[in-house]
Amino acid sequence: MARIKLINQLKLEIEKYLGLPYFTNKPPIKTENNALVGKGDSKEIALTTIELANKLNINLLDLSPIEIYRFQKKHGIGIDCSGLIYHLSNFYYYLKTGKDIKSKLIGTEGKRGPRRLSANLLTGHPNAKEIKNLQDIQTSDLIRMDQGKHVIFIVEKLNNTIYYVHSSEKTKQKGVHYGQIKITNPDKSLKYQQWSDKTIENKKYPSLFNPKLGDGIFRLNCLS
Repeated sequence: MARIKLINQLKLEIEKYLGLPYFTNKPPIKTENNALVGKGDSKEIALTTIELANKLNINLLDLSPIEIYRFQKKHGIGIDCSGLIYHLSNFYYYLKTGKDIKSKLIGTEGKRGPRRLSANLLTGHPNAKEIKNLQDIQTSDLIRMDQGKHVIFIVEKLNNTIYYVHSSEKTKQKGVHYGQIKITNPDKSLKYQQWSDKTIENKKYPSLFNPKLGDGIFRLNCLS
C-alpha cells in the first residue's frame, strides 16, 4: 500500500481517539473492560460510553464534545499514553501486514496485549530499537519521554516538521491531541527543537525529554 494512502488511513483512525480524556488505572480497579483501565481501543471506548449513557438515561446526541469529554472523565473512560500507542501501532501494523501486532510485543511477565505494555516496555528491549538520526524518522516511530513514563506516536515527518499524537496528563492540552515539533537544530536531539506542546506549568515540553536518562526516538522492531 502506498505510503500516502497508509498515512491517510492512519489519520482517519487517529480521528476516533482525538479528544478522549487521559485515563490510567490508578488506583487499579479489576474489570475485564479495557476501556475502564485506559487500554481500550476506539470501538471499546465508544461502546462503553454509549452503554453507560444509556444506563443513566443520558442522550449523548444532546451533549457537546466538551460535555462528552467530562462525562467520560467523570466515569473513568479514557486512554493512557501506552494504550493509545499500542492500538495505533496495531492499526498501522495491520495495514502493512494484514496481521495483529499482539504476538510481536512482549509485556510484563512475558505476557502480551495492551494491558501488559507500558511506555517503558514499548520503547525498550526487546520490543524496540533507538533511532539516533532525526533524518531517519518515519511514521509509527515513538518518542520516549519523562524517563520512560510517557510515549508519543509519530504520525509523519514532512520537511523539517514532525507531527505526532499522544494522550497526556502533563500538557496544557490534556487527553488525546496532536502536536508538532519544528526541527530548528537538526544536528541536536529533540530536546533542542521547537515543540508546540507546553507543560501544565507552561514550561517548554522538551523539559520532560532527557536523553541522558534514556529518552529518545524508538522504532518497534516489528515495524522496522
